[in-house]
Amino acid sequence: MKDVLGYQGKTVVLTGAASGMGGAAARLLVDLGAEVHALDLARIDAPVKQTLAVDLADPASIDAAAAKLPARLDVLFHCAGVPGPPRFDALQTMLVNFVGLRQLTEALVDRVADGGAIAAITSVAGMGWQKNLENVKQLIEVGDPAEARAWCEAHPEIANGYLFSKQCIIYYTKLLAVRLLPRRVRVNCLAPAPTETPMLPDFHAQAGQAFIDEHFRSPVGRNATAEEMAGPLVFLGSDLAGFVSGQNLFVDFGYLAAVETGAKVGLL
Repeated sequence: MKDVLGYQGKTVVLTGAASGMGGAAARLLVDLGAEVHALDLARIDAPVKQTLAVDLADPASIDAAAAKLPARLDVLFHCAGVPGPPRFDALQTMLVNFVGLRQLTEALVDRVADGGAIAAITSVAGMGWQKNLENVKQLIEVGDPAEARAWCEAHPEIANGYLFSKQCIIYYTKLLAVRLLPRRVRVNCLAPAPTETPMLPDFHAQAGQAFIDEHFRSPVGRNATAEEMAGPLVFLGSDLAGFVSGQNLFVDFGYLAAVETGAKVGLL
């Protein structure tokens, strides 16, 4: 069969490869013939080319990992993320989910080959980014990681953790897509509905499983699997998505459609 996705022999960097959607994506990419360089703090079991430990809350750790990655790559995937309380406070969540993601992206963006791709996992939780754009822009404009951390510390009422970090990813994705147009590097993000990953119990602990199930679970009545998110993410970085850029792809089996048509009340 023809390699329609185009990953055979491609060099791919992927964060969050130890479990969940990132682990599923890493395994799929290896199966598709990609040379995968995988980053995470936890042990990575997928049979990738290289594994690197990285703490996305620590700028020095990000710089050290970037120094060990290939000088040229074809696709960069961001799958790493933390859910917030009770295990992570708002500042840690902002640093890992957005500030660290942006630092690693900026460290690698010039290595992404012309015509390559970047894709990140955000969340349906970030769907209200346009309503909060003034605040999102404030953090986006703070490019230095240390200064971004200081901004988050100084504005805890804005940099409140998971929701704001995901809003920032979406807007940053769109800005970067426009910025990289001259090099034809495509930039997209994926907004998953609740998915059966190791993070899901944390969301249940925060808001209650009944609340999450009632208001955010897909209309088909079940949560997604990690593999059901890995497939669309890998698609966004593939040759088949060669004219797709600047998009936030909702993978929710009709959740957004239900909100937009009034069949479901949107809380965000």
